[in-house]
Amino acid sequence: MKCLTVAISAVLMGSLAIFVRSIDVNPLIVTFFRMAFGLMYLLPAIKLVRFSLFKNLKVLSLSFVSLFTIVFYISSIQLVEMAVSALLLYMAPVYVILFMLLRGENVGKSSVFSLITALFGLYLLLSPYYSLNLGILFGIFAGLCYAGYFLLAKDVREFASSIEITFITLLISSVALAPIALSFDILSVLKAKLLWLLGLGLIPTAIPFILLNYGIKFCKKESAPIIALIEPVSAGIFGFLFFNEILTLKQLIGAILILSSVLVALKSGVEG
Repeated sequence: MKCLTVAISAVLMGSLAIFVRSIDVNPLIVTFFRMAFGLMYLLPAIKLVRFSLFKNLKVLSLSFVSLFTIVFYISSIQLVEMAVSALLLYMAPVYVILFMLLRGENVGKSSVFSLITALFGLYLLLSPYYSLNLGILFGIFAGLCYAGYFLLAKDVREFASSIEITFITLLISSVALAPIALSFDILSVLKAKLLWLLGLGLIPTAIPFILLNYGIKFCKKESAPIIALIEPVSAGIFGFLFFNEILTLKQLIGAILILSSVLVALKSGVEG
């Protein structure tokens, strides 16, 4: 049942684009606000955080991988459909298979099959686009970064709590982006979009981050990413309900192929 927290986290994260598009500013600024407001909600828990963890290389690596994933993902959902961005993000396990092949590592037949199927699904998903635009490229980069998140997070959860991981990630990301944010007219954004910013820091950030990092400890390493596949589904539903985004039949087939391939990849032992 504790793995249920990963599923709830995925649904909440699927709502991210609603807030991002409503705030509608530079992706780096949106990311700063997301992290800073998320951190604000966690300040009461600061006594539960061991600051010695800031010296841990794995914790620092996880924080920056998370930051890059979010920046690329937010950049993508500002430019293409929510479902497309989310599916590109969740190609992560398939990207791992590709890297393994390029490095000459042994890969099972089922994993190779899932790679071929996923790439064909990706072709169908992107078929309405005549060329690779920035939204698609950002989505691919987000997936590449996300591929390393679960790998790192499982190890970090062995010695750090979900509160600690979330707090440190939000703090490091906020500090890293602060110089960029301060060069921007953030006061005008705060005045115009305060309620949306408060929601951004809580609903698709603080709550799901804690739930995800909590659930990862109790789920099998291959199970958490599978459950998290709920996010692209929920993103597609939110995209339809809030922005009237409808995928074509060809895109829907591509989406099914991608999700099926990711499931095969994860079950065959490739972690993403």
